[in-house]
Amino acid sequence: MPLHRCDLDGCKKKLDLTAFPCRCKKTFCITHRADHACTFDYHTLQRDVLLKTMSTAVTGDKLARV
Repeated sequence: MPLHRCDLDGCKKKLDLTAFPCRCKKTFCITHRADHACTFDYHTLQRDVLLKTMSTAVTGDKLARV
């Protein structure tokens, strides 16, 4: 079984079992998980999710006239 290490340059910490990859496809130690230079575009992802949920939430059935 290969040893898994932090992907940040200069950091050679071993990763524990709970380490999971970031959306930029790299895995970091707990110290560097929050402050690495992530290349993933979170703004576009959230904009797409918002547009998808808003388009289904805004449209609705018309009310019948009395």
